[in-house]
Amino acid sequence: KVSDTKIILDGGETEGSFMTNENGQYHFDDLAMYNNYQLLPYKDDQATEGISTLDLVLIQRHILGIERLNSPYKLIAADANNSSSVTASDIIELRKLILGVNTKLPNNTSWRFVDAAYVFDDMTQPWPFAEALNYDGLETSMNASDFIAVKIGDVNGTISENLLGKTSNRSAQ
Repeated sequence: KVSDTKIILDGGETEGSFMTNENGQYHFDDLAMYNNYQLLPYKDDQATEGISTLDLVLIQRHILGIERLNSPYKLIAADANNSSSVTASDIIELRKLILGVNTKLPNNTSWRFVDAAYVFDDMTQPWPFAEALNYDGLETSMNASDFIAVKIGDVNGTISENLLGKTSNRSAQ
């Protein structure tokens, strides 16, 4: 449910981009039949949103082998420098964001999107992954499957909770 995401439509006689609404939905009208189409989401704003020192600690624990990140989406989120691996360089890039040295990630976008139907060959090495939906020879109305939005740097999922309207409790403990 990520709003203000650009959905780029490429192929056929219709090319362009559309923005998702406040519920993360998008709609294309009148696509010509029997053409090939590709949908590619793109969002690169609010780079620091959802990123905290806890995320850095979790990435560090993963690198040191203390506690592995248990999801391909968390691994994708941890790969801040877009190197298809999780290393100390990712922590450095995220630390620069938190400290305000950088306002954007130099080699990555702040959001990545994975085709929701994509099956990872190796859950511990999710790269490369499908970031676009491809429709070859469109024969019927296209009901695009969802994308899974991954906020780069947010390995503990705080931005996801905010998007879903969940609240978190805090206490002295």
